Amino acid sequence: MAPSPSFAPAAWPGAPGPGLDFPYMVWARTRSGAARFPLTQSGMPPVDARRIGPPPPLENGHAAPLLAELEARIARRFGVAPERVVATLGASGGLLAAAWTWFGPGARVLADAPSYEPFRALPRRLGAELVLLERRQADGWSVDPADVRRLLAGSGRGHVFLANVHNPTGVELGRERLAAIAREAERAGGLLVSCDIYEEFVPAAERVDAFRLAPNAVSIGSLTKAYGLGALRVGWIVLGAGVAGDVHRVRDATYLAWVDAPLAALRLGLAAHERLDDLILPYRELCASARPVWARWLAATEGVEAVVPEHGLIAFARIAGAPDTLALAEFLVHEHDVGVVPGEFFGLAGHVRIGCGLPAERLAEALERLARGLGAWRARRA
Repeated sequence: MAPSPSFAPAAWPGAPGPGLDFPYMVWARTRSGAARFPLTQSGMPPVDARRIGPPPPLENGHAAPLLAELEARIARRFGVAPERVVATLGASGGLLAAAWTWFGPGARVLADAPSYEPFRALPRRLGAELVLLERRQADGWSVDPADVRRLLAGSGRGHVFLANVHNPTGVELGRERLAAIAREAERAGGLLVSCDIYEEFVPAAERVDAFRLAPNAVSIGSLTKAYGLGALRVGWIVLGAGVAGDVHRVRDATYLAWVDAPLAALRLGLAAHERLDDLILPYRELCASARPVWARWLAATEGVEAVVPEHGLIAFARIAGAPDTLALAEFLVHEHDVGVVPGEFFGLAGHVRIGCGLPAERLAEALERLARGLGAWRARRA
């Protein structure tokens, strides 16, 4: 399994040349919405801003007091001291700040694959040794702690860098398994750094927050996926008890990267945290209406093999007869007006990520178009 895809310049309209660390984001900005029926999104559609409350007043001052207030609010939510929370520019800012703090020359970083590209790109860019942990569909896309131990063995401090709930598969590692992975990182002198943004889809009583499971675990979160508030760029890092002393290094990384978040985003992020029970309702409604349609389609459609996750909006499906899923995705857009995310961006061709973040009637038509398109693709290649 290659650590990063390499695409020819003509792989899709407007595609850049080779050598990028994050070609998925180029594709996402130019192609993910190219079809009228996009099944490409991993989070909820943008929420009506009125659900957050009235717009905040225009402010032009120092961000520090409001930043501290937001971090204190996040800390109360997760039941930790404010000194263990660092607000970030979305989860992407959290990934960058965490990698900048702990991954560098001399470190060994175990990232899973398939995976969202930054998990593989950031360690390499920062000079760490990247080691890939293969997730297999035959194993339900899970992770065996014994594999983690084997791959972290060797010189250098060993960290584990992954997402739970996992992107692109939507699969969640349970508490015991994730805690065992954290222990293997501790054995290697390192940390478990887990992006928990998709845990926001999981009911509170069932959540698996990495930072709670082990003192050497770190959680990254945001308001983007479950609440449709990606435009705010409000994210956070919560440090495990044994990593709390690194908070100044983490904050230093945020200063190097962006210094201050916009005041409006901080203010709206604070307001959103007071309304999360309301902001999650559109997802709950989608779970009752559209998600069952999607789950039945994934389980019953010929030539589509997928693990249907318990929570969230995404699944990663193997497509029979489609080793080049980047080409397949372009065909589906042009010929059937439906969009999926090619597996090449996650490091595993032959698969596509299929989302269900559409109203039930539109989702049903999108899936019908996808089924017809897959059949036409196989017929054409045959």
